[in-house]
Amino acid sequence: MTESQSAKPATLTELFARAAENLKQKGTVSQPPASSNYQAASQAARELLDSIFIETRLLDPIEADTNVTLFGTKMKTPAFCSALSKPPYMSDPDMIEAVRGVGKAGSVMMLGIGGSELLQSAIDTGTPIVKMVKPYRDTNLIYQKVQDAQARGCVAVGIDVDHFHGGYRDGRSRLTDTFAPKRTEEISQAISLTKLPFILKGILSTRDALRAAEIGASAIIVSNHGWGSFDFGVPSIMKLPEIAAAVGDKLIVLVDSGFRTGNDVFKGLALGAKGVGFATSILAASYAGGAEGVEQFFGFVNAELKRTMSITGSPNLASISREVLVASPKIGCWW
Repeated sequence: MTESQSAKPATLTELFARAAENLKQKGTVSQPPASSNYQAASQAARELLDSIFIETRLLDPIEADTNVTLFGTKMKTPAFCSALSKPPYMSDPDMIEAVRGVGKAGSVMMLGIGGSELLQSAIDTGTPIVKMVKPYRDTNLIYQKVQDAQARGCVAVGIDVDHFHGGYRDGRSRLTDTFAPKRTEEISQAISLTKLPFILKGILSTRDALRAAEIGASAIIVSNHGWGSFDFGVPSIMKLPEIAAAVGDKLIVLVDSGFRTGNDVFKGLALGAKGVGFATSILAASYAGGAEGVEQFFGFVNAELKRTMSITGSPNLASISREVLVASPKIGCWW
C-alpha cells in the first residue's frame, strides 16, 4: 500500500477510486460505482416541469404585465435571485456586480453566507436585499444577523431551514460543526426580533408550511436547495401545488430549485407560487458579463414569461391559472 493509499478516503468517490486503482494493479479494469448523490430530485424536477404543456388562447390578444410587489418592493418580474452565498472563487467586487445586475433587472436579491461588510455593500447598490441567515449552531449569531439585517435596511430576512443538518454530498455531511438543528421556539424568537417580513426557506411539506404560518412567518420558499441538503428530498415543483393550496391565503409562497426558463416561471406561478427563484443561472450570467450579464438573464426569462402570458390570455400575474396547463399523457396530471 502506498503512502497516499494509507490515508483514509474522505468521500465515496475517493473510496471507489482506490478500489479501481487496486483492481487495475491486479490486471482488472473496473468502472467504480457513482457516489452517493444522484441528483435525483433535480432530475425528477426537470422531468415534471417538462411534462407540463400550455394551452394557447390566441384570439382576443392582450398585452401582459409582469410587475409584482413582494415584501413592499415593486418588481418588474416575479423571477428573483434565491439565497446566494458568494462562491470561494468569486471576489467581493464580482459578487456586488451580480447584485447590481439583479437591481438593474428590477428584481430582488437574496444573500446567503456573508458578513456585514458584504451585506452593506450590496445594500449600497440600491438593489432590494433579503438576508437569508444560515442555521448557525450558535443561535445568538442567528439573532444578531437578523437584527443586523433590519438595521442595515434589508427588505426582508429569513433562515434556511433545510440546512439545519448541513449539506450532504459524496457520502459525508458538511458543515455540521457550523450548522445545527434549531427548535421551533428558536425560530419563533428570531421572527420576534424583527419587524421585517420573515421567510422560511426549504419547506417541502404541508406540515412544515402550516407550522411556518403558525409561528409567524410572512413567507416560505418551497425549495430542496438544489438537492444539496437532501438528495432525495421531494422536488419543489411536486410539492408546490399542495403547499400553495394549504397556506397560500396565510403567507407568501415562493419556489426555487430546478427552474431555468420563463416558461418554467409561468408553470410555477400557475401552480401557486407568487415568485420563482434562480441562483446557479444568475452566477453563470454574472461570469458571462457581470451586472450586464445578470440583467440580460432576467431580460431573457421575463421576455419569455411575458410572451407566454400573452399567448395564454393572462394579462397579469394574478390571472395566470392552472386551467391552461395540460399534462403529458406519458406522466399524467400529477398536480
